[in-house]
Amino acid sequence: MTSISRCVQKWSVFVGFFLVAITSWAKEGDQLHSYQQALKIVQDALENHGGIERLRESGVTIELQGTFDLAARFQGRSASKPEPTPIKEWIAMDLVGNNLAYDIDWFNYFSSNQKLREIYDSEGRLLFLDHRTKVGGYLPRETVVDAQLRLARVLPNLLLADALKQRKSLRNIGESREKHRSFHRVSYSTTAGNVLTLWIDKRYDLLSKASAIIDMPLLGDAQIEWYWDEYNSSEDLRLPNRYQVYLSGTLMKNVAMSVGLGTKAEDFLPPDDYSVFPPPESLSPLSDYIPYGAREPVVDTLSAGVYMVRDLRSGFRLLFVEFEEFALAVDAPSGWYEMQQIPPMNWSYGDGTSDLGEKYLRAIKATIPDKPLKYLVLTHHHSDHIGGLRPFLSKNVEILAGENAAKLARQASKASHSLDASDNYGSDHKPNITIVKGLQIIKDRTMAVQLIELPDGNPKADNYLMVYLPKQKLLYSTAFIYPVPESAFPPPESINLSVYFVQWLDRSGLDVEQIYNVHAGGLVEEWQLEKLRHLATEL
Repeated sequence: MTSISRCVQKWSVFVGFFLVAITSWAKEGDQLHSYQQALKIVQDALENHGGIERLRESGVTIELQGTFDLAARFQGRSASKPEPTPIKEWIAMDLVGNNLAYDIDWFNYFSSNQKLREIYDSEGRLLFLDHRTKVGGYLPRETVVDAQLRLARVLPNLLLADALKQRKSLRNIGESREKHRSFHRVSYSTTAGNVLTLWIDKRYDLLSKASAIIDMPLLGDAQIEWYWDEYNSSEDLRLPNRYQVYLSGTLMKNVAMSVGLGTKAEDFLPPDDYSVFPPPESLSPLSDYIPYGAREPVVDTLSAGVYMVRDLRSGFRLLFVEFEEFALAVDAPSGWYEMQQIPPMNWSYGDGTSDLGEKYLRAIKATIPDKPLKYLVLTHHHSDHIGGLRPFLSKNVEILAGENAAKLARQASKASHSLDASDNYGSDHKPNITIVKGLQIIKDRTMAVQLIELPDGNPKADNYLMVYLPKQKLLYSTAFIYPVPESAFPPPESINLSVYFVQWLDRSGLDVEQIYNVHAGGLVEEWQLEKLRHLATEL
């Protein structure tokens, strides 16, 4: 190599390093500029909303009342028709003592009215109370990161304050225009690592909207949007009177919002006449928590060739059946998002959309290693029962489902799940679906399974499929009767469902000796059926 060549090579290396450095400095400069812009936007908006110190000194109480559309989150009787149901919420926050109480009175699906309270205390404990049974108990482990804030962010003032607290993650992502209004758009990362985008009205300097992307069962990467409107002024406070939530462009929640100052000590304590199990001596650290999808499945044998995966996730027991040359499974569950929070929390914490389906498949394979899974029965279209469908599609199983579940299964097969690192199935698996109408029988020399469609208008879901094994005289019903201990049976929200089931069973003519339910204890006992029959005569 000549001296000139060596010189040129050295200068090329130097110029390369120089250009990389310049590019890096430019990027850092852009990030700094974006951060500074975002910081000023949020500071100005928070000052305009006002009252943070007053909220801190007095505490704050929020009341929300309106409607929640069950169909928007795939928990209604139909997979598509809007099904707005009443919802009432109440939030009390002691910002100094770090206490929060949350009440909800709503329908988590048709004919299932819940009246619950959650109390988060300064020690990080979460107490659940049921207002109908007046019974409560503590969660034995730490809650997810920033659990209280997911409810507190419902108030724009506190959402902006949280963004300012996480100021290092603030970024200005440009202006936007919607419906003849101009907005600043700012993003930030919460303590838990969720990215929220804030839309601040340029004219009024008020938070108009926040948005995030969540990995929603059936929908995949879905945008959820929270809107605040009809602001009023009260001294140094700007507070909204209207709050709406959209999921993938569909209005899911529409409520009036009322904000007041002040809380009472009893807001954060269970009422005197409630029976509350004592709190655990210590909470299991969140860092030690093992997601359900990562746990080893436990399989119970109900009878020869009939199996149940116990606690696939909390409160889920799934049935699968062995035939002479293949296997059949029932339902494809997923986690449950708490849609009242910002952002929503998955109660199957740490699990992606496909993790529970994968665990289910592992259990079937370990139990019946030499026979392929040929059929997957989807009993109904609710997202927690079919949201974990994608791993089954990769096995090319035939799906047996009613019309509603079939429709959503096709939708789920096309969904993108880029937010879920565990989901690597793509969207190229076209589902093989057979729609069940009335009665369908799958049988061979060793086993028979009947799929019985319930009439539309039943209190659970249209096109619902009961699963009956005539040889074993076994009926599998996913979510009609909740077999809990006698002191709590039947749970108030399940009474209409359970009474309907018993009346249907007595008319069906089926020879049934065993009944299993996906939720609670699994096995339904005779005394529970008799109690429901007696209850039916009183309704």
